[in-house]
Amino acid sequence: MLENSFQTLPEWLHAEVDPTPVAGARLIHVQSGMRQEIGLGMIPDAELLAWLNGEKRIPGDQRIATRYAGHQFGVWAGQLGDGRAISLGEFLTPTRGRLEVQVKGAGPTPFSRRGDGRAVLRSSVREYLCSIAMKGLGIPTSEVLALVAGTEPVERETTETAALVARVFPTNIRFGHFELCRHFNRPGEFDALTQYTRELFFPECTIEEMLREITRRTAHLMAAWQDVGFCHGVMNTDNFSILGFTLDYGPFGFLEDTRLDHVCNHSDHEGRYAFHRQPDVGVWNLERFLACFRDLVPVEQLTSILDAYFFDFKAETERRIRLKLGFETARDTDSGLFLDLLRILHDQRIDYTWFFRNLARTDWIINPSVRGEALQAWLKRYQERLVLEGRNDADRSRAMIQNNPKYILRNYIAQEVIEAVSRGSERELLDWIRVLERPHDEHPGFERYAGPTPDSLKDFEISCSS
Repeated sequence: MLENSFQTLPEWLHAEVDPTPVAGARLIHVQSGMRQEIGLGMIPDAELLAWLNGEKRIPGDQRIATRYAGHQFGVWAGQLGDGRAISLGEFLTPTRGRLEVQVKGAGPTPFSRRGDGRAVLRSSVREYLCSIAMKGLGIPTSEVLALVAGTEPVERETTETAALVARVFPTNIRFGHFELCRHFNRPGEFDALTQYTRELFFPECTIEEMLREITRRTAHLMAAWQDVGFCHGVMNTDNFSILGFTLDYGPFGFLEDTRLDHVCNHSDHEGRYAFHRQPDVGVWNLERFLACFRDLVPVEQLTSILDAYFFDFKAETERRIRLKLGFETARDTDSGLFLDLLRILHDQRIDYTWFFRNLARTDWIINPSVRGEALQAWLKRYQERLVLEGRNDADRSRAMIQNNPKYILRNYIAQEVIEAVSRGSERELLDWIRVLERPHDEHPGFERYAGPTPDSLKDFEISCSS
């Protein structure tokens, strides 16, 4: 069942758009579970492809792009919007509630800002895989329905080929939608958007309670990113969801060699979105968002809501630290123990995911395959802390394995899949979907991908160009 509620908002917030079909489109992959969930399981592949590619319509669908604004790299960027993404409809599902399908790469919209409205195969494969990977890691994220490849050339740094990603989320509303209304002095649209957001996604909440929940979800998302070593790369306010899920996978990356100051976006020359700065950027973005509500909520209340971010982030981080290190009890020294470890991993450039997965093994703690006095001293402190737990080693190990993935989407893995799909092979894509859906499992035959990234495959540069 389709219920396209965003269109009930004032017309200034959205525009009807005719998609521009991609030439030579072929359906590379469909997430069958999502397809069934939104009620498209009975549609043949050819019809699904034609719908996603803008060649055909289904009853009750829509074709709209939304207008929003935002701060990009800390600077007010003015009006932005869905410049190459078109919403095809909001499905009311039996178990997941409202799920909106949006196709990225569907051609220019009124908000393209002279762009061509296209996405390329390289970035589309990366977004598709990372959406699946983040869900497998238990981190709130936009999800995906399908991946479509075309033959149409697209000019970026080099000539690439066009592609489409059909992504799925409860709503496309971002911090930037509210910034748009406030900065362009549209109180009617702002009030309508606020009421709509509260009624559909925060029912029975007051405005203050809604803002408090958005703050909590954002803090928890930042803690989750830090926990798995995920770097977003473009943490602009227009890329932050009001529901606290990861949105807009562009120049993202996971920590490989542990570098706390790692910058995954080579366009981020000042390192604004470096890994260790992500929690601070989260609160900075919230400050911009909450400022939009100064006419509705007293300033002291907004300040209190913003201050709660630090409590929420700290509490969620400490909870995740205990899970990551295999502790059932909480001690005041745990955060310091973890931070000391991060500094050692940074200084010695030890692979982040590989290290924590091995830390689950009792034999490895005693005889680690990495050396250094600082790390040996830390492992001694860690063993002393484990004694205080009194926990069975086997139980601790099983618990840590469930909280420390064996596999992440390393840049070189994504590149291997991109090259395979470009050659017309889908096997690698299918293999990695299976692995990334369950990243904590062993997956025999993939062990070489669980180790540190080979030196010759490090330092892939990822840009905003997609």
